[in-house]
Amino acid sequence: MRELIKKIAALLPGRAASGPRRLDLKELFHLFQAVLATNNQALSIITDLGEKLSGNYIFDTKYLQEAHRELTGAIEASLANFTLLTGGQYQIAPAFTRINSLISFMLTGQGETGAELILPLARLPWDRGREVGGKNFHLAELKNTLNLPIPDGFAITSRAFDEFIRHNHLQEAINFLGDSPAEGELAALRHTIQAGEPSPGLKEGIERALAELLLAPQGRKLRLAVRSSAEEEDDLFSFAGQFETVLNVPPTGEAVGAAYRTVLASLFSPGAVEYQRRLGYRPGTIKMPVGCLAMIEAAASGVMYTADPVSGDREQIIVNAAWGYGPSVVDGATDPDLYRIAKGEPPRLLAATCGQKRIMSVLDPALGIKNVATPEEQRARACLSQEQALTLAGWGQTIESYFKGPQDVEWSLDQEGQLHLLQARPLTVEGGERPADGPAPDGGCPLLMRDTGLVVRRGIAAGKAFVVRHPSDLDAFPKGAVLVAEHDSPQFVRVLPYVSAIITDIGALASHMASVCREFKIPTLVNTGQATSLIRHGQEITLECDDEGKSRVYDGLDPEVLARRKPSGAGMEELFEFRRKKYILRYISPLNLVNPLVEEFSPERCRTLHDVLRFLHEKSIQQIIDSARAPKAKGQVFQLTLTVPVVIRLVDLGGGVAAGTGPKIGQEQVASRPLAAIIKGLTTPGAWRTGQVAMSARDLLSGIARAQELTASGGVDNFAGISREYVNLGLRFGYHFNLIDSYCCERAANNHLYFRFVGGAADLVKRSRRLQMMELVLAEYGFMSKSKGDFLIARVSHLEQDELLRLLEMAGRLVAFTRQLDAELANEEDIGLYAKRFLAGDF
Repeated sequence: MRELIKKIAALLPGRAASGPRRLDLKELFHLFQAVLATNNQALSIITDLGEKLSGNYIFDTKYLQEAHRELTGAIEASLANFTLLTGGQYQIAPAFTRINSLISFMLTGQGETGAELILPLARLPWDRGREVGGKNFHLAELKNTLNLPIPDGFAITSRAFDEFIRHNHLQEAINFLGDSPAEGELAALRHTIQAGEPSPGLKEGIERALAELLLAPQGRKLRLAVRSSAEEEDDLFSFAGQFETVLNVPPTGEAVGAAYRTVLASLFSPGAVEYQRRLGYRPGTIKMPVGCLAMIEAAASGVMYTADPVSGDREQIIVNAAWGYGPSVVDGATDPDLYRIAKGEPPRLLAATCGQKRIMSVLDPALGIKNVATPEEQRARACLSQEQALTLAGWGQTIESYFKGPQDVEWSLDQEGQLHLLQARPLTVEGGERPADGPAPDGGCPLLMRDTGLVVRRGIAAGKAFVVRHPSDLDAFPKGAVLVAEHDSPQFVRVLPYVSAIITDIGALASHMASVCREFKIPTLVNTGQATSLIRHGQEITLECDDEGKSRVYDGLDPEVLARRKPSGAGMEELFEFRRKKYILRYISPLNLVNPLVEEFSPERCRTLHDVLRFLHEKSIQQIIDSARAPKAKGQVFQLTLTVPVVIRLVDLGGGVAAGTGPKIGQEQVASRPLAAIIKGLTTPGAWRTGQVAMSARDLLSGIARAQELTASGGVDNFAGISREYVNLGLRFGYHFNLIDSYCCERAANNHLYFRFVGGAADLVKRSRRLQMMELVLAEYGFMSKSKGDFLIARVSHLEQDELLRLLEMAGRLVAFTRQLDAELANEEDIGLYAKRFLAGDF
């Protein structure tokens, strides 16, 4: 990385051999363009990876390694340009290195894991999931991210597994097994593992973790469940019942050590080895992290499916329940109670069947868990109340939304009537939502739209249309609705778990929102141009998008179309190599950094390479905005006079002014498309206020008192750095300042509009009212905004060029309309009144 930065720095025009110097605006702008170019290259590779790993292509490891090499090179180049652009002020490289090392480990099986042998679930970092196994990681996510009731506990990591194998000299015996070991060989290995000893470091780590657990409220009565959490367990495949779980373990190092060895040995049971072999694993290649959880003193236990695994009905939740501990249910030893619950907000109980429950699992202090006959008086009693069953269903919907697929959830009800979750893993469901192959006939309902717009994510979905006119509408978004909006927005991410489909008037395939929709597997149609005018709020509609880019939107819930949702075959996802390759996407394509105006938008929050690219993009924009404020800039300088009383000093960074013009120009000679759009808005007839505004004595005193504060930054009053596709425009009118920064080209992924406003001559209350009025207007156009006092920041990005030019013209018009407006906003009612006037074109 350092060498790459040196090479790029050496290529900069005017770079002195004696050492670095401060870069001028033109050089910084070239770096900004370089960041965009390499970001786009990286995003194209990510898109291609997603398509190849969709299951419809055959590829080999060489392709993945080459794609990863190209992706790494593109991001390193982007980081190098970004470091020069920003002067190295952001510590983003360590985040990239951390994430990229996880991907390299997945591709090659080589790389360093963390040094810890023990990791508490309550403090488990997001990027340590592979070291603790799927089961432990999912529980940590439920506990730490979803705040669901999970027992306290800790994970014994894959590093500890490696150390145990090394400490007991077991690797040679494991290597000797071959692909199809005999039962005698496996039994001998299990015996050797059971006779082994944890290393001194592992013993000490277990003792420390137990001491912490004993300080918890349940410490005196603490018993542990020591459970397997092998690599890939509870991920794409469940490994259900293949490995040992040891219950009722005393909280001592010796007892936990013995249970740990039992779980490790179960990795080499005949059944477990055969299961691994069928999935493509050679015996001994899977590592075994282990979980140690506080046991719940169970009154009842069971399993919840967030879909019907037989019929494929994904609109129902099934809860099984039996008295005592869970083994009677998961081992099929009893006839449990059965609850069928319709998903929704809130969920609704459809049917409850009381099982015979002849057998229950109980805890014998001497023997551990055993099955006994259920007392007669309990057999006819339901294990759960309706309220408890619905509580579980609500949690199930949350978990399914978070993990983006049907879930198999184990739960327990303690003696005090409190519910706890013990496990969550993907549920294999028959049925799917893939459209039929080839062209399909039209459905029976009338067509609203055919082959209009761009298919972002294929699929068939139906529901009531929820037309979003304002970001605040999302607060009332109902589960299962079809989101219809003028344009896509990063703010949609907060309702995506509940969306059945998305249709927009405006949008792009490469937007961040499109990436998130593909990640959430939501059928999505964008850029229709007419969805919000054709579809009514609350109207029942059906959307059908195929993988050829064809789309149809029907008026009504069309049963013929919905019947075309076919079961998805297992296909390539059952192949070990494909699963291993697809696993890396979790570190590449999901987007977690959404809103650049919040504090969480930081390198520490980056979990994927897509997050890194998003951070580089947004902070590059911010840097060029800040740099353009400097009064010294290299480039051709012009003086622009408008038809309204505004004079602007221009610095042309390339193609921003028509060729052959003199130092003084008019607005017709501006070649910068974004600046020309702003000027068109500024000079809209009637928008520019020509008369004097009466100001109160309080307002005048406020303006005079703040004059030094508002002019302390110095510099030129009206300044713009421009190119053919870029503008950074700063305007000062009296006591308030506007900044508009925009990159506007044919590639929507590069485009943005940043709007900043501060100041005013009136008192703070009136200045705040003006900002509230501006926020109302900007929200109508899809901006994200943040304001405090008399300071406003708003931004929008990833728009098509024509749409962005429309917003730039609106921004210019808003600047003109709000000049001196603060003095007129006498009361709170005026805020909405003036916003409506502006939106209606009543200037």
